[in-house]
Amino acid sequence: MSPDEDTHERALYSLYGSICHQGSRYTSTPLAIPFLYRLIDSPDTPARGELLLFMAFLATGLNSDELPLGTDVAHQRKRVAELREDPNRVEIIKKGLDECLGDAIVERNREYLESYIKSLRASGAPENEANWWSPEVRSYNAIQNGLDTAYRCLKDDSAETPTAQATAVISLATLQAMKEDFSETRIVRRLRDIQSRSSSCLVTWASSLSLVKLRVNTEKELSEVMKLFADEDRYPERLEEELEQGKFPFLDGRPSTLKSLAARELQHFKGSKHPEMVKVITSATAFSRGIDLVTISSALLNIAFDGVKPDSEPDFDGLNDLQQEVMRALNTRLEKRVQFGNFMMVLESWNLPSRAEDFEVFIKHPDAFQSRL
Repeated sequence: MSPDEDTHERALYSLYGSICHQGSRYTSTPLAIPFLYRLIDSPDTPARGELLLFMAFLATGLNSDELPLGTDVAHQRKRVAELREDPNRVEIIKKGLDECLGDAIVERNREYLESYIKSLRASGAPENEANWWSPEVRSYNAIQNGLDTAYRCLKDDSAETPTAQATAVISLATLQAMKEDFSETRIVRRLRDIQSRSSSCLVTWASSLSLVKLRVNTEKELSEVMKLFADEDRYPERLEEELEQGKFPFLDGRPSTLKSLAARELQHFKGSKHPEMVKVITSATAFSRGIDLVTISSALLNIAFDGVKPDSEPDFDGLNDLQQEVMRALNTRLEKRVQFGNFMMVLESWNLPSRAEDFEVFIKHPDAFQSRL
């Protein structure tokens, strides 16, 4: 194992570019997974946290930013099974490949697809499971089959333990998130055990957030997640101290960025039942920047409006006190949020004024705003 950090980075870059390029999995991907698990199982392997995250990519195809609820593997398995049983499967696959080729406008992409289709047909891939969704399904299955290795990582005492463990618990929750019944699963039991016994602030917080993600949390675990926003028990400082000990790849691993990670998982809560949640997350917007601010604001609107979007532009005076407080907070962040088109799209999706000047009138002069409609 090379001691050179640049060598590690190049190796990871090669992995991302070869067996999981932009979310795509290939026939070689599931074959590589047992080897990657052996690397993760060794305490001497550098960047184990990064490898654990990469395994989640291999299972879901996308990272937690883009696919917070995991992937619909049940649908993929069903589709593969149907395709195997369909007597017309070769023609179905041929038609699908031809449609992909027809959609390729850029010549370079077209040449690549032609080469890929040619190799598929030469290998007889339309006749077997190693094509279309099958690499994705087989990769997911291979990850699930090796989860005992990830569990062992949760009990590891190596120097990278806090960040590797925190990465593992969030990755495990991502793998589990699309299943309907969580309460008796082995993953949930492991997460509860870790949450209750860990001496690491980061691991306790990550396992609590994972239980929130799976919507099986208790009030204790929800309270643990919210400590980050309320700055209780020196939470940001303690998290930062642990994050400096190893690599935590989720959302850059900065305490300020962890708030946006948490907000995204909290957005299914109703502000009418959790008014304190609305207040502390609203306060967090004052210290957020960039995409973190966009993510937190989007989640905040969802919580404040109980997940119900207005049918049309609302009257500011008709909003409840918490909703008005959220609107005022977002308006005070005007200079920072207007740099991001995504923020305007968030406002539009909630039927709120998306132009900066209109948003300010909406809040400060609601009567004048209504007269303009």
